[in-house]
Amino acid sequence: MGKSIRVLLLTFLMTIMCAAVALAYNPGQRTIKLLGQTLNSDKHPVHLVVSQTIDMRDVLTADAYNNLPTAKKKRVSRTEYNENKGIAAKRATIIDGEGKVIKDTVDFCKDGYWYAIDLLKKTYDRVPELPGMSSPFAETLIGWFNVRPVGGNDAKTGYDYDKMTKGGNTLSFFYEKDTEKWMGYQTAYLPFVKVEEYSNVADESYFALPTAEYKQVADPAMRARAQSIADKKNRK
Repeated sequence: MGKSIRVLLLTFLMTIMCAAVALAYNPGQRTIKLLGQTLNSDKHPVHLVVSQTIDMRDVLTADAYNNLPTAKKKRVSRTEYNENKGIAAKRATIIDGEGKVIKDTVDFCKDGYWYAIDLLKKTYDRVPELPGMSSPFAETLIGWFNVRPVGGNDAKTGYDYDKMTKGGNTLSFFYEKDTEKWMGYQTAYLPFVKVEEYSNVADESYFALPTAEYKQVADPAMRARAQSIADKKNRK
């Protein structure tokens, strides 16, 4: 975990310590421990699996929903993070409404390159590594830790939460009531992200470079992001 996130996490911790409330946990207390210790891959390996379900029934009229093909009525996104020894690998899988896997990719930085591997198409691409191309899960949330958290309990789920607000955006971490068991998180109006599992045992098979059966094919989205990162770096 970089110096910048350690500084912000310390500031965040001092903020919540100053907020005296009559709760089992102070606002932000569980989240600062979660990100600063449990999911801190500078301290130990990290394994995390989360999932998010987008059901078109929730955003369309009944007629519009019924006219959709079954495959498009629902999407389940599953993301797996494995982090250790300075490598942060992310596997992103999308499953359609018929249960078919329509996306399955892994990306990570290793040996000076950023790799994007398509497990379905048996292809990969790589570009020279730059800071910010691949980050541990906890570091992707660094921008939220300069605001004061609000704690409470969600009446619908019964979960406790820590919520941060920046402008019109919010980030909430949910916990089993009166415990440190992390249940999930949610940003703004997007669907809830459910925590499937987390531990300090990373699956390092995801750190492996593509084998000979994989063909290198240019990945436009990956290269566009790499160019954007490079341009931003050059402007500084």
